[in-house]
Parts: sequence; structure tokens; C-alpha cells
Amino acid sequence: MKNGEKKPDACLMIAYTYYQSDPRVIREAEAAVAAGMEVDFFALRRAGDPPVQEIRGVTVYHLAQSRYRGGGRILYMLAYLLFFLRCFVKTSVKYVKRRYRVIHVNNMPDFLVFSTLIPKIFGAKIILDIHDPMPNTFASKFGSEESGFFYRLLLWQELLSAYFANQVITVQDPVKERVLLKHGLAEESILVIANFPDTDLFEYRTRDSGKEKIQLVFHGTILERAGLGNMIVALSKVNNRDRIRVRIIGEGDFSDELHQLIRDHAVEDMVEFDNRGYPVHEIPERIADCNVGIVPLQISSITNFALPLKLMEYIAMGLPVITVRSVAICHYLSEEDCLFYDWDDVESLRLMLDSVAENPGMLDPFRDRSRLLREKYSWRVEKEKYMSLLKDLASGA
Repeated sequence: MKNGEKKPDACLMIAYTYYQSDPRVIREAEAAVAAGMEVDFFALRRAGDPPVQEIRGVTVYHLAQSRYRGGGRILYMLAYLLFFLRCFVKTSVKYVKRRYRVIHVNNMPDFLVFSTLIPKIFGAKIILDIHDPMPNTFASKFGSEESGFFYRLLLWQELLSAYFANQVITVQDPVKERVLLKHGLAEESILVIANFPDTDLFEYRTRDSGKEKIQLVFHGTILERAGLGNMIVALSKVNNRDRIRVRIIGEGDFSDELHQLIRDHAVEDMVEFDNRGYPVHEIPERIADCNVGIVPLQISSITNFALPLKLMEYIAMGLPVITVRSVAICHYLSEEDCLFYDWDDVESLRLMLDSVAENPGMLDPFRDRSRLLREKYSWRVEKEKYMSLLKDLASGA
């Protein structure tokens, strides 16, 4: 920096995640860099990660904690609390030197925003990014009712966290309109920065018609609510076993159960389960030979209002998608955009898979449609909206 030049504003981002495998946080961090900010990021540390790493202009601090994977909600909360304490100390210490103008905190948990207490007192502007509404997510994950003490506790901390933040942002219109507003958040406090794919990374590719083999793909977090269990059952019942293959890429709480389901239903010859997480920038090449995306879901109060990013990434790459009808998916996509089946009907999915295997030409209109959809639902517009928000907050507007 030359004498007389203004030092760039500093921005801190925090997320209980592995930075390189989380598309939304990567897009936002790199957008902040593009906005001319110096960006630090506090994240979890995967085995082999260095304590500090420069990644495409973002300084990533891998804190000494890995992601908890398990079935106990108390242990989840303890893992979140430990990460909160690490971030509180790290944020307070780093603020003395860096003087962050904006701090962007990604949920879950929502209460992670309070790790920014010291910077906020001294004027830093705080963003709370609600990827997943925490009360509904925990109710869905642990099969509990959306009532009772634990649900109300999570709702209370969500409201307090939103009140503490200078700006709440969220991932889709249905999450704002059908969940957060019903939770009691003020409409004017919420800005939608849609979770659309980076079309520069997920480039459109010419596909073969699948006349020899239908190669389906699912990538992302392996969770029970992702509907992979029903998919395995449907695969075990198809008539065209020799023409259908599925590649599953990812890790998560449901991984052990999924391995067992694959064995129990004797579909090892049809399913390749690559049970690990990959950096986001590697995903397009790992699915380059696939010709159909599959996004099964178990519809619940959380999945009904969440638009799966993988679905939009497949469309961006020119992949026809087999999926279910949900409020969020049908908000953005119509019957001419995807091949839909009934989420709670295994036979419905079985029929769809056999139809595609027997008549691969039915995929062509969806391939053609994806050219238009990838431009409509691209990160480019959302990036500009997000960069404008950062500049406004940093300037005190």
C-alpha cells in the first residue's frame, strides 16, 4: 500500500464448517475480496489442515476443532458452545489489530453472533446469515415436535441473535417468508441473498444421451432427511439394474446407515458411495461423467422450505434432475424444469428410474431447459447484492 492510500476495510467471517467444502461461505468470502476488503475466516479444522491458510485471497484460520458427527443434541450443543468460546477469544484478540468493519457470522448455531460482542461494542457491523432455521432443523433431525422446551429455547436464541445483529440475511425467499417471519423476525431486518450456484465453476457441459447407461449423481451432506434411504430401496426394485448407476459423494451423520442399507438391499453393483467430503472446486470434475442429478428429500418443516443447492448446480451443468416437490423447489422450478416423483412413495421413484433407463430421450428437453435456468439462477446477481451490503455496512450507511 502506497503512502496516502486508504487501507482496505477488514472483514471477518465465522462459520462452524470446513471452509473448502462449503459453497455458500466460499462464494461470500470471495465476493468480499472482490469488493476490495481484506477477509479473515474462522472455520473448523479437518485433519491435515494447517492452522492458517491463504485460499483465493481469503485468510482462513482453521481453529483446533473438528465437526461433531453424532446423534445427541446435547453433544451438538456442547460442540457449538466450544466453537463459540474459541471464536469469542479469537475474535476479541484479532479485533485489536484488525479493527474489522464488518463481521459475517453463519449459522448454525445462531448464538455464534455473540462471539462478536467486543467488536460490536466498538462499532463493527454484524451480519447473521441464517442458512438453516435452527429450531426447525433440530426438530427435524431429532424427530421432535415443533413445541416443547427445547424448541422454544432454540427459537428464543434465534430471536435474540437476530436482534443483536445489524443485518440478517438468509438463503431463499421461502425460508424468509414461510419460516423466519413466522418465528417473529421483523420483515425489514431480513435480506435474501439467494443460495444460487457459481456458474463460472459449475459450467454447462454437453452430455451424451445416456443410451448405454444412466449415471446418476448425488453430492453433499449425508443426512437421513436427504431421502437417500428411499432411493436405495427404489434402486433395489428397478427392472433395469444393468442400465442404472448412482454415485453418492459426501459425508455426514447418516453415512454408516447408508453403507448398511446399500449392503442390506444388495445394490453394491449399482451404487458407488464415495464417503468423503471434497473441496467445492473439485466437485464439477468428480461428477463430469454423470448425466442425471438426483435430489431425493424427506419432506419436513425444514426441507420443505429449503432449496437444495446441489439441484441448482446440476442444472447449471446441464444435468436433468430427478427430485421431489417441495414448497421451495416449486417456488423456483416448474414441471418443465425437473422430473418429479412423490417423496414418500418408493414405487413412484422406481417408476421414474425405469422410465429414464428405458427412454433416455425424455431427458433431452430438461437438458435444453437448463441453459435458460442456469442464467436465471446464478450467483452473479446475488454477489452484486451482497457486495453492496458489505460496502454499505462498512461505510456506516
